[in-house]
Amino acid sequence: MVLTPASFCHAKEFLLQHARPLERALFRYHFENAPAAEVRNALAAFQNPDGGFGRAIEPDFRLPASSAIATSQAYRLLREIGVTARDPMVRAAVGWTQSAFDRGLSRWPTVPPEVNDWPHAPWWTWSAPAAAGFTANPGAEFVAHLWRYREAVDPAFLSEITAHAEKLVAQLPERPEMHDLLCVIFMAETPSIPAVLRNRAARWVRHAGPAIVARDPAEWTGYGVKPLLLAPRADSLLAPLLAGAIEANLEFEILRQGADGAWAPNWSWCGLYPQDWPGAELEWKGVLTLQALLAFRSHGSLSAAAHDAAGQPQSPEGS
Repeated sequence: MVLTPASFCHAKEFLLQHARPLERALFRYHFENAPAAEVRNALAAFQNPDGGFGRAIEPDFRLPASSAIATSQAYRLLREIGVTARDPMVRAAVGWTQSAFDRGLSRWPTVPPEVNDWPHAPWWTWSAPAAAGFTANPGAEFVAHLWRYREAVDPAFLSEITAHAEKLVAQLPERPEMHDLLCVIFMAETPSIPAVLRNRAARWVRHAGPAIVARDPAEWTGYGVKPLLLAPRADSLLAPLLAGAIEANLEFEILRQGADGAWAPNWSWCGLYPQDWPGAELEWKGVLTLQALLAFRSHGSLSAAAHDAAGQPQSPEGS
């Protein structure tokens, strides 16, 4: 099964009319060969004077101030469009990332206490950490980003957090939490990570990913470990190991397109901040619709006509 040209155009119409400027720019970059500068300019709206990112770039919490989770989202996009370590936006983000590391806890707090003062999903409610220790989420992902942008990073700091990552990988559990796994995947798929660490992370990912992936389509209606979550691209580390499940997941997602042309989140804020959830849900629709189209194209699930209408993928600098 492939996404038809009509369905692709319906998704495009939703994105260009209802998505945030950031997702609109990303769509134009990936599917219409628009310049990366458009995405960078849209991303700048989420960067704070301290260099970190916030301002609800992650739609599930509306905190304007910088946070590790929001900044990690920005790094993903900076890498996606090939922004280099020389860019002032990257250098400012690296400066914030280094200063935000809590040496008392030996980690980056995912969000600050102030998140509780703003509308947010229940899982982002801040509480004091029970114990110190380097965490995969977002620690492993930050290690990946800082190695990618190592020209802008203090070498001593990079060595310090790499040592934390090495200890983390040596102690990872057999069955990880979903977000921890995603962060380690990010590290394992970053070519600039030192080979020994990257290979150890990759071996664990190849073992842990297939062990926790949801293969029953009945499980894909809820918030869980879908095959495409672990392998959104054909060149993803886990793609060869999940080939059959990915094919079924692609068909499932094609059929899940909404009447408005979008893919909707399969979660909610459980009644918390009912006046704010609809806006966040609309933002998520833009994010998820773009992700779906990119996954369909990468895995060959756009029809030939839709693929021609979408244009060829951009080829940013290697990450």
